[in-house]
Amino acid sequence: MTGLVVLEKMGMLVLLMAVGFAAAKANWVGDGFNQATSRLVANVFLPASILSSVIGVAPLFSGKELAVVIAGTFVLFGLCAAGGLVVSKVVPMPKQDQLVAWLSIFFMNNVFVGFPVVQAIFGEEALFCASLTNIPFNILLFSIGVSRLRAGQGQGRVTIREVFSPGLIATLVAVVVFLFQIPVPSLLGDTIKSLANGTVPLSMIIIGVSLSHVPILDAFKDWKAYLVSLGRLVLCPILTYFVLGLFLEGTTLGVMVAIAACPSAAMITILSLRYGIDDTFASRVNFLSTILCAVTLPIMTYFLL
Repeated sequence: MTGLVVLEKMGMLVLLMAVGFAAAKANWVGDGFNQATSRLVANVFLPASILSSVIGVAPLFSGKELAVVIAGTFVLFGLCAAGGLVVSKVVPMPKQDQLVAWLSIFFMNNVFVGFPVVQAIFGEEALFCASLTNIPFNILLFSIGVSRLRAGQGQGRVTIREVFSPGLIATLVAVVVFLFQIPVPSLLGDTIKSLANGTVPLSMIIIGVSLSHVPILDAFKDWKAYLVSLGRLVLCPILTYFVLGLFLEGTTLGVMVAIAACPSAAMITILSLRYGIDDTFASRVNFLSTILCAVTLPIMTYFLL
């Protein structure tokens, strides 16, 4: 797909974010909108999108290739972790911000940004491939990520329920449906696809509403947040392309690069608050990387794919 088409798709997603931003500024949505709607999207609409990607859609790869692709998702996160470690050590910042910078590059917003972007650029059949990144995301975030945030804080602990999120469960179910080619009744399939159609607009509107609450001027003045954002948006997809390109190709490689080029995960801000870490820097990186992604992602896909 050409960079121009990718730019057009990203433009559509930015406009949807602008709708959420404007709605928040106009006070058309209440303070509890994002909390309730994001829970609905994460627990209902996104799992429906994942399941929809294997219902009546030609798969991108065979069952034998599935293990290679899943291994590729773990390599993807390993590359992001390595890139984040380098950036967090090179850019001078306080120790807590170093940890936040590393995690912000390590973990991308593969769900609320990555899945809609992949669906918009590569089509619904590619969403199953993207959903496989849920496996390393949940396992690594709620083990390595949380353990680092909890270090010295003495707060909370990770539960099995947190690791096995609805998105991860939907991914595992989709893998079973894919491997065994389980037929889905038309009534159930149509219902799932109808729910899946709401994922992209709702996800982008939620992000737009979230961005409306960030102190924009402070974020734009933080040069360190720019460097961390570029590490997430530029360094990660480049590493992904050259390393995963050794054993993946075509749309599968394109999906991995697109996921790697996504902004930082909002969960880093949420978990920082939960475990007593100052979330100011995490919020700034999340804001800037989300805004800059509209420019960097088309550039990355144009030159790398």
